[in-house]
Amino acid sequence: MSAVSQITTLIFDLFGVVISFDDDIVTKRLARHCATPELAYPALRDIVSRPALITGRISLRQLHEQLVAEHGLALDLSAFEAAWLEPYSQPMPGMAELIADLCQRHRLVLLSNVDKHYWAVVLQVHPELAHFQTLLTSWELGVAKPASQGFKLAMGRDNPASCFFIDDKADNIKAAQALGIRGHLFRDAQGLVRTLEDVGVR
Repeated sequence: MSAVSQITTLIFDLFGVVISFDDDIVTKRLARHCATPELAYPALRDIVSRPALITGRISLRQLHEQLVAEHGLALDLSAFEAAWLEPYSQPMPGMAELIADLCQRHRLVLLSNVDKHYWAVVLQVHPELAHFQTLLTSWELGVAKPASQGFKLAMGRDNPASCFFIDDKADNIKAAQALGIRGHLFRDAQGLVRTLEDVGVR
């Protein structure tokens, strides 16, 4: 049997692969309530992916306290939580159908950098996640991609050669490749389908 026919486990990133997102929505949503919005906006870029938050080292309450102290955020905790939990993601075109097809023949693992609080929202509004046998999140693991621990847990007892990783960030693909896991830099569902066909998955 050829190596390409031995892929049994597909490891998917969440944001930018399974679902599309615009985290700048959150940045703008919060910055306009700060004492100086034009200064707060650049400082709050990528706030949803701050390492301490997505690995569970700080809570939303603690993040709120930081933003009040550093940027004069005028939202109280309740309003801040509501702003944080308002969805900023939606299904990625073509991916729900592809995942539903792939799960019939392969073990699907989700490996996502996400905070505990928005993860609950994701589970509610993205039913396509029910097709994954394993859901691994950075807030539960205490580590975030591209750290190797997450990839090792995603592989489980599988050999790296039997795993294939899909992510929209090149650094994460390189981290997986360093462990022997082949990967695909995601741009759209059509491109992923072509790659999966090339490696014998479909």
